Amino acid sequence: NNETAADSTILKLVLDASFHALFVINEEGIIQLVNEKSCEVFGWSRDEFLGSNIHIIMPSDVASSHDQYLKNYLLTGVKKMIGTQREVTAQRKDGSTFPCVLGLSEVSKESGLICGFIRDLTSEKNLEERNENLEERNEANTHTIKVQRKGLLVAEDTILGILDASFHALFVINEEGIIQLVNEKSCEVFGWSKEEMMSQNINMIMPSEVAVNHDQYLKNYLKTGIKKMIGTQREVNAQRKDGTTFPCVLGLSEVSKESGLICGFIRDLTSEIKVRMEVEENHKLMLKIMDSSFHALLVINEKGIIQMVNERSTKVLGWTKEEFIGQNIKMIMPHEHAHQHDDYLKRYLATGFKRMIGKEREVPAKRKDGTTFPCILGLSEIDTSDGTKLFVGFLEDITVRKSLLIAEAEREASDNLLHNILPEHIAKRLKQDPSHIADHYENTTILFADIVGFTDKTSSMRPHDVVTMLNNLFSQFDYLVGHYDLNKVKTIGDCYMVTSIPSSEIDNDGCSRVCMFALDLLKAVKTYNMSGPQHGHLDIRVGIACGQVVAGVVGTKRFLFDMWGDAVNVAARMEQHGLPGKIQVTKEVVDNVDNSFSFELRGTLNIKGKGMLDCYFLKSGGKLKGPANRRSVYNSGNPHKPLPARSNSTLM
Repeated sequence: NNETAADSTILKLVLDASFHALFVINEEGIIQLVNEKSCEVFGWSRDEFLGSNIHIIMPSDVASSHDQYLKNYLLTGVKKMIGTQREVTAQRKDGSTFPCVLGLSEVSKESGLICGFIRDLTSEKNLEERNENLEERNEANTHTIKVQRKGLLVAEDTILGILDASFHALFVINEEGIIQLVNEKSCEVFGWSKEEMMSQNINMIMPSEVAVNHDQYLKNYLKTGIKKMIGTQREVNAQRKDGTTFPCVLGLSEVSKESGLICGFIRDLTSEIKVRMEVEENHKLMLKIMDSSFHALLVINEKGIIQMVNERSTKVLGWTKEEFIGQNIKMIMPHEHAHQHDDYLKRYLATGFKRMIGKEREVPAKRKDGTTFPCILGLSEIDTSDGTKLFVGFLEDITVRKSLLIAEAEREASDNLLHNILPEHIAKRLKQDPSHIADHYENTTILFADIVGFTDKTSSMRPHDVVTMLNNLFSQFDYLVGHYDLNKVKTIGDCYMVTSIPSSEIDNDGCSRVCMFALDLLKAVKTYNMSGPQHGHLDIRVGIACGQVVAGVVGTKRFLFDMWGDAVNVAARMEQHGLPGKIQVTKEVVDNVDNSFSFELRGTLNIKGKGMLDCYFLKSGGKLKGPANRRSVYNSGNPHKPLPARSNSTLM
């Protein structure tokens, strides 16, 4: 029995060493047992928890329906939550809430007790939010509810249910010593009914030599505030209804200063056998609680020898409890960690320096079959009554979590790469439908820009210098593409191709945006030349044309968004027949922008495949407005007509 009691003590210490909050409630939802982590996480003391309904840790919208769930379960036996884990919101004493994983297990059908394990998800939620969306963070909504609990305002039948669940006699008295509440055990121990005890002075259960002094003790306490017995336990004699007396342990606690109520717990010492049976039952209960944990739990001594494991350890690691007990804990470690473990324990016991104890970290663990897996290891230290130490390890297999994180990182990298080579909404369409994407655009503006004399200039340059020069210049061009919400189709050598479609929004100012982009290209080249480039100044020719095009994604190994049509060829010819430092455009470009732009008529040129065309130089401008007409070959409805030509630009 002494060994059983010691084991129970160790079990309680083990539960208190847990990194997660733990509650045990009865069939009415009344808290019977909590560990130290529960007090740390929620803010209530153990005494405040015990005897309270479990819905004190729930937000009000959940708490209101909790008791009904318990009643339904007891009535039907249908387990909706028991034996599962799910994500819920919990509430601390200060009213703040936090996300957590709640796991419920039925300790045993006979006891009617239910064990709850709570793991705070606050940090994991933050990590998941960062992985799922790098550009947005969800603001956690915290609602602080200030609850002032004044006295015991709980309905009498609920209070009686709490009291009746106790194994010991329990009394609640007021400042005058008048009994306010008793439990069934009090009736069983003392022989009076509840009706006979209620509203009587508590000295009715005391031998006469003690009873005569009791009222005076209460008066002294109320006057001086000095607690001689409150908050302590001591052995006293109590008296039954039939006049017989018996030895008992009396513990007194002040319910609250405001209520003036005092709670007394009485444990009959005449039946030591019954006490020993209760110790054994508590020992079994602790074992069941440990076995109902969702994480592996192992207890080792100062030499690293396993003293205790739970059922989850056998499922996660593959050994039976019998195979675990008496073995060194390094049996669950890969070789590169196992050979250092004994030395680590020796150093800690010699120096007291904690490198891992009291912390959680990710480590690899080894199963019986030799395979390894990633896990979160939390270590706690327990000081036993004989002066030795025990160490408790909590293992959580994170194989699935790690796989999800890796998959998310790979998906994010893939998305980033796709967005770098394709327009954003084209990339989204390609992810949703990997079949060919082909679109028809009625009125599109195309721009070609080319570095004048590029081949001659670069023939004597080192390859690294050529690439550096193009990268410096084209990076400025790329910035302007984003600024004007245009699409960079491709670069071919020193040729840079840009179009007004596809745009993130449907608009009709695409031609104006391309023209403003072209003017800024010349400014960017001028700025580049002013920086004193190593290989001399650069000049570019720019050509712009408007018209119908077909655009789509080609390739399966390397995706390319490209476009084809007569307007593309004309834009290329405008650039080829242009002049250094000039932007040459067609008559359609002049007609498609408003009079905030100014143009200079260059004259008529013989353009290959088109014959004689009027060509213009864009001089200055402009401002934006408008929505472009665009249709996809996958969209229903009739195609939009081309924009009407307008002769409202300023010609010089």
